[in-house]
Amino acid sequence: MKKITLFAAFLVAFAFQGNAQTTMTLVSPTGDGGFETADTFEGNGWTLLNHTYGSRKWQIGTGQAGFSGTRGAFIGSSATTVGTTAGSRTVHIYRPVTIPAGATNVQVKFKYKQEVVVIDPATGPNDYVYLSLMTEAPTNGTAAIRFSDKFPSTAAAYPTYTQITAPVPESAIVAGTTQYLVVTFRSTNLNDPATIGWGAIDDIEMTYEAALGTEEFNINKIAAYPNPVKDKLTITAAENINSVSIFNLFGQKLLNQEINATEAAIDMSALATGTYIVNVQSDKNTKTIKIVK
Repeated sequence: MKKITLFAAFLVAFAFQGNAQTTMTLVSPTGDGGFETADTFEGNGWTLLNHTYGSRKWQIGTGQAGFSGTRGAFIGSSATTVGTTAGSRTVHIYRPVTIPAGATNVQVKFKYKQEVVVIDPATGPNDYVYLSLMTEAPTNGTAAIRFSDKFPSTAAAYPTYTQITAPVPESAIVAGTTQYLVVTFRSTNLNDPATIGWGAIDDIEMTYEAALGTEEFNINKIAAYPNPVKDKLTITAAENINSVSIFNLFGQKLLNQEINATEAAIDMSALATGTYIVNVQSDKNTKTIKIVK
């Protein structure tokens, strides 16, 4: 009887382990998502679309107090100044992400600050930020289709950096395909600067839940080296690699190579010095790696 009980307990434990979930990070709040990798958006893997605005646009720096680390992203006139410019705006920052098949509980967390909010009874807040997940890069100066709420969405402002969680709906996800996580600040406010909201964002984190099984162990075994690379990038995996694609920070695909092996040598000698996003697709997994050349 004791042996049967112990065996049953073992089966329960094994079943629990097979169904356990692990959190995978696509954007880290202490790295690129916190703008701590470099002092430019591009150096952190983000593309900037500020239209032709001279001020009241996305900046990276120290202009909004209260950020984590050494810098944050905010709406202002320079890296150190918010300014007083009024005027309507639609400005974006975005980056490529790949959500694998089977991912659940996909969400984006971030800290947001906006000390002033004015609510129009007909349209809602005059100044706000929102998130989008798109299959194509956003258009400069044009509103993107959002999956999240507007922040702020009520008359309650964010006087300090406040943690916000935005679940990503399944309808917005195209699994295994490179999409673009977009952060948009939008304003229809033409009023006096005293009534204008100045958005600031920091510590962006994008995660998903995955079954803790062979597939997730294998995705962690996909490696690319050396990094930084000079000419040849070697990619290895525990399972068959189907293809490797390389994107620049503007989301443009520069190279796509079919592999069909567990190891690949990618010739990057023709690419200019800079930062690139390498997308590796294996039989059951997709992994995105940032490479510096």
